[in-house]
Amino acid sequence: MLCGGKKSYFAAAVCIITLTSMVTLSYLRLQRLIHLPKIVQEGSRCRGETAKGTITPLKDNRTFIISPYFDDREGKVTRVIAIVHHEDVKELYCWFYCQPHGKTYVSKAKIDVHSDRFGFPYGAADIVCLEPENCDPTHVSIHPSPHGDIDQLSRFEIKNRKVEPFSADFTVCISAMFGNYNNVLQFIQSMEMYKILGVQKVVIYKNNCSQMMEKVLKFYLEEGTVEVIPWPINSYLKVSSKW
Repeated sequence: MLCGGKKSYFAAAVCIITLTSMVTLSYLRLQRLIHLPKIVQEGSRCRGETAKGTITPLKDNRTFIISPYFDDREGKVTRVIAIVHHEDVKELYCWFYCQPHGKTYVSKAKIDVHSDRFGFPYGAADIVCLEPENCDPTHVSIHPSPHGDIDQLSRFEIKNRKVEPFSADFTVCISAMFGNYNNVLQFIQSMEMYKILGVQKVVIYKNNCSQMMEKVLKFYLEEGTVEVIPWPINSYLKVSSKW
């Protein structure tokens, strides 16, 4: 009886594991189908304006697009670096423009908000969309809905589409420069130490700084050591004084 009982338990366990595996695989397959690109328009032309700024807000004012990149590490996808409200933003869609076919594809995005938000409602996020298999889109629009007027959507160039050599082998990106930053001595010491260590480029995300600091930045810009990226985040969000 005991032996028979053990066999029954074993058979039940195998059945449960098999059923769980089948349900999981079906769920994953369904999720992939949901995120596959679908044609929404044919014969259309890309007439939307291409975004120029470092930070571009969507109309919902809960999503701010930084830049999309082509990412083929785990399939053919576009990965969009963004800032989103972790509670209010539930769905986003990527609108891909396929030229010269004149077709527009829409795919549902996976929104991955980074965990290190430090308690703030907004956080850095990856917005990941599957690309159409039969084209290599150069531009994408992000929209909270799979429906809308294409001409009203901002277009973003998909970076990294063409494989190009790196402009530098050793680059340093530092925290955003904000709060009317004026520690000139500290900055110069840091730049010279980076150069001693062999750095070829230092990227500065500049929110604001003092006039003296502007002169120092101009020197390193002309030298070719520094690249300054405007970071007007306070034009869109109320940031912490200690940010």
